[in-house]
Amino acid sequence: MRGAIVGDIIGSAFITSPQSTIDFQLLKPVSAYTDDTILTIATAAAILQQIPYEVSLREWTRKYPRAGYRPGFLEWALSNQTDIKYESHGDGAARRVSPIGFAALTLEKAMSDAETATLITHPMQEKIKASQAICGAIFLAKSGQGKKAIKEFLENEIGYRLPKQLSKDCAMRMEYNYHSPVPCAILAFLHSDSFEDAIRKAIWLGGPSNTIASITGAVSQAYYKHIPKSITRKSLSRLDREIEQVMLHFEDEHCNTFTVEDKL
Repeated sequence: MRGAIVGDIIGSAFITSPQSTIDFQLLKPVSAYTDDTILTIATAAAILQQIPYEVSLREWTRKYPRAGYRPGFLEWALSNQTDIKYESHGDGAARRVSPIGFAALTLEKAMSDAETATLITHPMQEKIKASQAICGAIFLAKSGQGKKAIKEFLENEIGYRLPKQLSKDCAMRMEYNYHSPVPCAILAFLHSDSFEDAIRKAIWLGGPSNTIASITGAVSQAYYKHIPKSITRKSLSRLDREIEQVMLHFEDEHCNTFTVEDKL
């Protein structure tokens, strides 16, 4: 799941500065984790502790209340009234569910748990589909399925129509058609040849760069099973120790296809 966190940290510096090329400095002094990382960690912690996703979401938001959440979500998470529901039309669910794809033992489990985790805050069919697309793609990728199989899953099971070419125009059209950055993020992965190449293309597409790069990073980690050590060290050095510990614990339990060098 570190791919999601690395993507979030790298993408955070480009939210308001679109890139015209994929040749740019990956990490800048302002690069930092955002609410995408905190909520991803919350999902991972829920899986590790076998507690409800909602409980963990609230707990981790309270630990890091200044990570950049939407005001409505923050008010809901900090409230002591657990019977109050929060409904969003944003992308908060899709950007936090990647640990589910890594932990699931079957595709069906990945899809089911993605729905459960999404319904807490995003009870809309298109948002459920977006989360299922991510978790399903991660499950297939970690299981050794090729990009053709992943693309067929996205088209046949999720209903996404992915263009053959990668361009900023097609990314804008997909986000308009599906009301989500998820198809763009996965398309960047499908047209990449390495983890770093995928992250660069995700940011080059434009849009909410930290969210897109986080999603791309999660799927790319599952598929390539390698993140360059230099990128890992420079990115994860920006994490609080508590966040890093949850990430390492989760990867020891659910991401054991990585080499020892990758985990350094």
